[in-house]
Amino acid sequence: MSLLSIAPERLPSGDSSDASLERTLREQQMLLESAGVGIVFIRQRVVVRCNPRYAEIFGYESAQRLAGLSSEAFYPDRDAFRALGREAYPVLARGQAYRVERQMRRRNGRLFWGSLTGRLINPQDTSEGSIWILDDIDEHKQAQALLSAAVREKQVLFDQAMVGIVFLRDRHLTRCNRHFEHMLGYGPGELAGSPSRRWYASDEDWEEVGHRCYPVLAAGQSYEGEVVMCRRDGTPLTCEVRAKFIDPDDPDQGSIWITMDISERKQAQAALARVHEQLEQQVQDRTRELRETVDNLHREISDRKADQDRIYWLAHYDPLTGLPNRTLLSERAQEAIRVAQEGNTPLALIFLDLDHFKHVNDSLGHRVGDALLVEIAKRLRAVVRDKDTVSRLGGDEFILLLPGANAHGAARVAGKLQEASRQHYQIDHHELTMAPSMGVALFPQDGADFDTLTQSADVAMYRAKLDGRNTFRFFTPEMQAQSVRALQVENALRRALERGQLYLHYQPQIHLATGQVHSVEALLRWDHPQMGSISPTEFIPIAEDSGQILQIGEWVLRTALTQLKDWHANGFPGLTMAVNLSAIQFRQPQLPELVSRILTIFELPPDCLELELTEGVAVDDPHSAVATMDSLHSRGVRMSMDDFGTGYSSLSQLKRFQIFKLKIDQSFVRDLGDDGNDRAIVSAIIRMAQALGMRTTAEGVETPGQLAFLREQGCDEAQGYLFSRPLPADELELFLRQYLPA
Repeated sequence: MSLLSIAPERLPSGDSSDASLERTLREQQMLLESAGVGIVFIRQRVVVRCNPRYAEIFGYESAQRLAGLSSEAFYPDRDAFRALGREAYPVLARGQAYRVERQMRRRNGRLFWGSLTGRLINPQDTSEGSIWILDDIDEHKQAQALLSAAVREKQVLFDQAMVGIVFLRDRHLTRCNRHFEHMLGYGPGELAGSPSRRWYASDEDWEEVGHRCYPVLAAGQSYEGEVVMCRRDGTPLTCEVRAKFIDPDDPDQGSIWITMDISERKQAQAALARVHEQLEQQVQDRTRELRETVDNLHREISDRKADQDRIYWLAHYDPLTGLPNRTLLSERAQEAIRVAQEGNTPLALIFLDLDHFKHVNDSLGHRVGDALLVEIAKRLRAVVRDKDTVSRLGGDEFILLLPGANAHGAARVAGKLQEASRQHYQIDHHELTMAPSMGVALFPQDGADFDTLTQSADVAMYRAKLDGRNTFRFFTPEMQAQSVRALQVENALRRALERGQLYLHYQPQIHLATGQVHSVEALLRWDHPQMGSISPTEFIPIAEDSGQILQIGEWVLRTALTQLKDWHANGFPGLTMAVNLSAIQFRQPQLPELVSRILTIFELPPDCLELELTEGVAVDDPHSAVATMDSLHSRGVRMSMDDFGTGYSSLSQLKRFQIFKLKIDQSFVRDLGDDGNDRAIVSAIIRMAQALGMRTTAEGVETPGQLAFLREQGCDEAQGYLFSRPLPADELELFLRQYLPA
């Protein structure tokens, strides 16, 4: 059963569109509830939903009683259920409909015949389930059995009748029974094709019978009378004859003749009555078959109309979320722009992209990702007005068309979207939060047509991502230039690695108790021949959005460990290496195996590597974060939490994480000499880390006063320009050889 849509000449905007949609949904529901066949949606062999007719067929009071019931309950036994699965699966997997007639079992245990038609909702993903249409054909089967029995009885009667039965066409025998042959003394088949003259004694007798019988037959009547025939041996045979045209309106179809001995008159009369009754039954059966054929034709016409409606729906709506797709959005936008132009009214367009949605697909699978998109679509629809349009472009991108909305109205909608996103989504056993980055474009200043408005909103959305995500920005002309810059950086970054433009600098981390350098942090740098030195704060977010961070991150890890192995061989065997991990890298399921493999290649102990993570990696999906940290910890790799205190940290989660070290962000260290709040925060972080058995490293230490305070509070390590700026590998090695503990 297809979901119906209505395809008007022009799609209206506003309330009429929703009224049309609601009416269409009611019509669809009415079709399901009033369908003369049972319809059921099955997923994982369990009933998800069915219509009332389906429940009625199996003897249930309502369709709701079947929800959650195993579909095995509808078959005579488990073997029958499994046999159907073996036969149906190859057909369904090819995307074809599977049709079969099978015995089914009602709720009371009684078996009945049903006609089944099944089809997978998505042949590429059988987990989405299937749709089955069931027609109760038990009475039809019984009628067929009765008809077959009647036909067999007719043939037995024809072959075994104690009267002679003959079919003539143009007074030539086309068919006769054995009794007629036996009655005249001929063997089986000897009379086939013979003229009826053969069983008359003379031409005169033959012609006399013709003159007597055929005028009656031609008048549409049956002939009844006695006829003298001649056996093969020449002896006469007096028979009572009844004859008629098979079709009085078409004599060319021939005639049927019943002959019997006068001595067997009563028996012959009964046989003739039975034959006549059977012929009438055949006519009735044929009439019924014709009526069923007409009904099937009407049903096929209805199905084709439903298919056309379904094709329209698929062409204009997103099949996953049910939201309008880009085609329908474009049509509505063009109409909204025309109305805005004619009425001099405002119009706003919001381009919405979900932050880090790819992580959900990568870590939890596309099934969870699809379910999350469906729930997000529902929440978006709940925020906007009826006359607004929420459209899914594909992936995690949505566009909201807001007729009549000015800048203030668009900002209010964007704020409501942010507020709605703060509530978590419960997908299976996962609690997920998904923040949006949004760009807003206004008509007509940001674009006079749909494509230009969309492009402007897209540019503004990208700026929102650069400004920290989970926010919205209005389009400005300056953003266009910045968008061009971001595109240039993204394109250049794709070749930066192979062209050797990326390199690492290393900054020492000083152990405050001994003054020794125990570890260094690897920091990524990029020099482009035309654009010059590009800041990591600019190109790393672009690398994350474009997916290049995985390749670059693995290169950083390999390069840093290669350098560490060289330093171990050159007289610094106790030195450890800290490498920053992007949140995208951390969410890759194969990360622990990759780290172990690289350490094995370079023959380095796992405790010489420290992976620096940001607080955000654990917020989106803490369960997965704990699993990944546990796996890395079990392999001996140490982990630190970078920029601690600048993001969102749940202390209840923090104590569950296998964290070796907290790195105090430089924003707290910078004003230690002047800001009492910063001193209190840094002191609290150090005390908390000590209580949890974690080490602390202060970043951005630049003055002796900062260093003195950190030592006084018991901070374990420090790094910053007070000791050394980030250095190339050769300069850092020289620093290590010349550095004298303070």
